[in-house]
Amino acid sequence: MFLSVMAKDHMSEKFYLQKGNDMGIITLDSSRVKASGALFFNWVGEPDLYRLSDESGHIVDFRMEKSEMNFEIKGDFSETELIFESGNKNNQLQYYISEFDYYSNEAERINGEFQSAKKNNVDTKDIESTYKEKQKEFEGLVKDLWSKRSEDWSLQVALSFANMMPDLDQNIKNRVFIDRYFEYFDFTDSLLVGSPSFYNKFDGFFKTSQIQNILKRNVTKEIDLMIQHIFWLSEVNPYAHECLVNYLMDSYPEDKKSSLYNTVVKTYSLANSCEYVLAGKNLRTRVENDKNFLAGNKSPDFILQNCLDMSLESFSKVNSEMTLLVAWSAHCENSVDLLIKIQGLYDEYHDKGLEVVAMSIDNNLGHWNKCVNENGFDWINACDKKGLKGEFATAYNIISTPSLFVISPDLKLIAKPITFFQLKKEISSYLD
Repeated sequence: MFLSVMAKDHMSEKFYLQKGNDMGIITLDSSRVKASGALFFNWVGEPDLYRLSDESGHIVDFRMEKSEMNFEIKGDFSETELIFESGNKNNQLQYYISEFDYYSNEAERINGEFQSAKKNNVDTKDIESTYKEKQKEFEGLVKDLWSKRSEDWSLQVALSFANMMPDLDQNIKNRVFIDRYFEYFDFTDSLLVGSPSFYNKFDGFFKTSQIQNILKRNVTKEIDLMIQHIFWLSEVNPYAHECLVNYLMDSYPEDKKSSLYNTVVKTYSLANSCEYVLAGKNLRTRVENDKNFLAGNKSPDFILQNCLDMSLESFSKVNSEMTLLVAWSAHCENSVDLLIKIQGLYDEYHDKGLEVVAMSIDNNLGHWNKCVNENGFDWINACDKKGLKGEFATAYNIISTPSLFVISPDLKLIAKPITFFQLKKEISSYLD
């Protein structure tokens, strides 16, 4: 892939070429504007949505539809003009992005006038009328683009920049605000999900005053409802779910935003696992015990019941550089789907020292055996017929499937990833 950008107003400035993935926005390369005003990037990739950013955080989102592209940046970023080749849809994308910037700036300007008028006891009717007119213009624009988006990728991407114009009094209920913020955001669009525009939307959402106030109050119930509602909006696309949880866990780590982090983990786990029923006391005990089972802790040993490898008696007998322990059930579609993904990792990393121990909690050995054989799972397979009451489920605090545990050769817990991407990251960082 080759990108050429003419940026004569940015001599010697450093720019970064970025792209989205399962985890967030990654930097592919960096380069400085040459004396001629030219900026070049050459990389291995494919046509997709990309982002150009400078060291001050200004961004340009664009789509490369071919292996080569060039465009021009005229002026500084306060009044930037982006010029692509004639007929290139990126021209239309940038036009609508600038339109949304205009309405955002107008909202801020008029709100300033409104607050000043209220403070000085000046009549605000004209200001409110002007604001309502701008809101009406904005809503008309986004509705028009929404109706045409299916035939034009530039409109779909542009709509991800369409942040709502709030009411002047700011009295918007949180749930209604969430709905309106994502009203013109399509979670089913395969081009958009996982792109810089996708993460840009969520980054903007979590920086809004409404959400910042929720996080500042740190009321668990409010945070739970907010996260659950976002996951509900995005559940139409499992990939969007996974990108969202990776982004949130990375942006709001447990040591800084524990309430938000724990809500994200809980919500994603429940949405992407098969729940089982335990007595209330047993359930609470396992949840609390799991919180104390942290990286560096000794992993409990257990008997590999009904193990298909007759030479192995217990988990501690597994000899590997890294062991992935998977608690699963043949009756759980999420479990089977995840194991099919893990098969690729196993093929790639088995020779480097990865072993997979798939410990089922099925009580029907025939159904479990059939599932293993039909899918060709050729790692260490075992099954504890006692299910949640068995030795394994009790030792590892299992309350739902699938559950993942990455374990070192000396049986120390390395990590408890909850998404496939996090699992890939742990394995590659340990074995590559």
